[in-house]
Amino acid sequence: MKAVIMAGGGGTRLRPLTCDRPKPMVPIMNKPMMEHIVKLLKSHDITEIGVTLQYMPEAIKDYFTDGSQWGVHLDYFIEDVPLGTAGSVKNASSILDETFLVISGDALTDIDLSAAIKFHREKGSMATLVLTSVETPLEYGVVITSEDGKITRFLEKPSWGEVFSDTVNTGIYILEPEALDLFEQGVKFDFSKNLFPMILERKMPLYGYVAEGYWCDVGNLGQYQQAHYDILEGKVSVDIEGEQQEEQVWVGEKTQISTEAEIEGPLVIGNGCMIGPASEVKGPTVLGPGTIIEKESSVKQSILWQNVYIGKNAELRGTVFCNKVRLGNGASAFEGSVIGDESIVEEGSRIKPEMKIWPHKHIESGTIVHDSVIWGRKVSKNLFGIDGIKGVPNLEITPELAVQVGNAFGSLLGEDPLVMISSDDWGASRMLKQAFTSGLLAAGAKVTVMDNLLVPMARAAVKDLGAAGGVHIHRSPKEEDKISLKIFDEVGLNISKDWEKKIEQAYQREDYQRIQGEKVGEAVQGDNFLEKYKEVTLKRINANAVREANNRIVLAFAEPLVYTAIAPILKELNVETILYEPFTEEKQPFSRSEIRERIKRTNEVINEYEASLGVVVDRAGEELILIDDKERVVEGDYYTALISYILFKFNKNGIVAVPVNVSGVVEKIAERFSGKVVRTKTAPRFLMEEIQKQDLIDQFLLQYDAVAALTYIIQYLSQEDLRFSQLLDDIPEFHLTKKKIECSWGSKGKVMRRLIEENQGKEVEMIDGIKVRHPEGWALIIPDPDEPYYQVYSEGYNEEISESLTDLYLDKIKSIQKES
Repeated sequence: MKAVIMAGGGGTRLRPLTCDRPKPMVPIMNKPMMEHIVKLLKSHDITEIGVTLQYMPEAIKDYFTDGSQWGVHLDYFIEDVPLGTAGSVKNASSILDETFLVISGDALTDIDLSAAIKFHREKGSMATLVLTSVETPLEYGVVITSEDGKITRFLEKPSWGEVFSDTVNTGIYILEPEALDLFEQGVKFDFSKNLFPMILERKMPLYGYVAEGYWCDVGNLGQYQQAHYDILEGKVSVDIEGEQQEEQVWVGEKTQISTEAEIEGPLVIGNGCMIGPASEVKGPTVLGPGTIIEKESSVKQSILWQNVYIGKNAELRGTVFCNKVRLGNGASAFEGSVIGDESIVEEGSRIKPEMKIWPHKHIESGTIVHDSVIWGRKVSKNLFGIDGIKGVPNLEITPELAVQVGNAFGSLLGEDPLVMISSDDWGASRMLKQAFTSGLLAAGAKVTVMDNLLVPMARAAVKDLGAAGGVHIHRSPKEEDKISLKIFDEVGLNISKDWEKKIEQAYQREDYQRIQGEKVGEAVQGDNFLEKYKEVTLKRINANAVREANNRIVLAFAEPLVYTAIAPILKELNVETILYEPFTEEKQPFSRSEIRERIKRTNEVINEYEASLGVVVDRAGEELILIDDKERVVEGDYYTALISYILFKFNKNGIVAVPVNVSGVVEKIAERFSGKVVRTKTAPRFLMEEIQKQDLIDQFLLQYDAVAALTYIIQYLSQEDLRFSQLLDDIPEFHLTKKKIECSWGSKGKVMRRLIEENQGKEVEMIDGIKVRHPEGWALIIPDPDEPYYQVYSEGYNEEISESLTDLYLDKIKSIQKES
């Protein structure tokens, strides 16, 4: 007799197990599901087998080849387009010239196929469906038969009111070849929906055989685990490889088990495994070949595939690990969790129940995973980066995350706090603003919602409202596919690192305030803040001096929100504004790289219109880039030097705060004006704190409010009667180089330790990273807080020295990593 194995399924409900393989290749007891089916067919002397394939067909063909290893002959039939169950079998009709059996390649069963075939022949049936009794038939096709087994009715996935029988279709059929003549080849046709109802309607013999034995369609992750438990408990007859060393414990070849380990069945341990001392492995559990369990770890009721590594003091409870998963020391995974192929879970991390981690993910040390990880490659315990929370909207920064962070923030603010929340005009920002607002309301916060603000406007609104804190969500200026979520304190500064940690801990522990329904907060729409922002900005400067100067500037690449904020202020100041390549609805906003490609062309427009300077304001309204009529582009350290010059010129003996990675040119300018420079860590919050501590309001605006900064600079030019290029001529030349180098998270600590050891006795600073002074300059080596990189900054007397210092430390970092 011949058979057809239907093996085209993708197994979407079994993901992440099926992300890298078709469902028939998912292992049960360390063997692909389909292998158990092939062995079952062979045990009933069915050796001529067709296999229908669609999803990842090569995976099945490469493993089974011609079937000779199992004493059968396999022919493969691949569907280019989905043909349905019956259509796929008809695709194999070239070998089906006699009574044949159809069976799924992704189920687990020990049903007596010979008895079913005998029943079919005795009844002279055109088609016989093998049926089984189940406790809950709602997810299956219910089949109703008469006393002699003749089928009288089909019910596809009935409601409880329609459950007239507990016998369901197993997907195992015995058919005569003539049944396939009832429909055309190459058309989509199903057995249950089309062919069997057609046979029934035409009154052809159609029977159901109620079989004894075990059957499970392994349709979801719960059934996948249960199938293993059922095998281990002897509920289904399946070959178990390995030597049975004690009751319900099977051990493969070349496996090492410490005499100090505690082993308790039912348990299968594959070939080449290692179980360390003081560890415990208790059933029902299956360990795949090459699994390593280090000392003092505990594994219970879990399924581990091939070459899984479990570190020391780890804990597994009711979980599934796919191939080559690595679990670090002290990490844990709990009931119903699944970790996909080649994922790495670093030490101390915790995978909460029912969480799914897709293949090739990297979970950083100490992370508590309480949302499934599908997109992206890396998950960190740190929500916050160097400047708030940043990621791809709807993938890394989801509405669910926004709700939870909002709830955590609101819960920490105390009773009935007032919170200001705003966004820019991007649709994704507005969506996440609504989600974050829901989280705040759930914590009992009163929320004032504002629309279409720039970041500096949002900071000012928090203080203006007297709010306990604020939130602003906007499209990232530097990575246009990402979104940035900033959380402010009561004065509009980025929250402190301590507050970031509190929010992260509350988020990871899901330690949210659960208030009663009547205490849920209320959201109100805030007033238009644009006019107030304009008034405050104009009051800070000598507006009359600017008006009388009749300034002209070129505003380049302005996005609508930026233009809406800046245009009324410039008009009030009588500043003629030439727009160069503004955003229009016909085209997308320029990316950061596109702006850099076009920025020098602004010089031509400056000279054409005899403008004083060119201006680019980033889409968040924080960063200002300036261009003079000599093609000099002022940004980054050059911009910091510029504003330092203006601040010291206005306020001799004054103070300027700058991060440790900024050029030493600021000290040169300070010396010229008898001023003082205070160095801070590189993260914006530390600079903001120092500015606030020193009461440097003008510097804060020049540093973090691009619109206000522009008015200050235009005021300076107006009062001093200077062109912008004349101002730049007075700023000392400097040579600063910045490069980055890849460095794994695990190597970052070692690199820093070695660099500190190597530079003992030298003049070093360790405000942030390590800054090493050399006779010809300095180098700062600092680990990137958000990415697996080191940043290296160097400054020298000339460009060549600056480059050589940078390269010196890049080579050192490479060398230290190679030693690891």
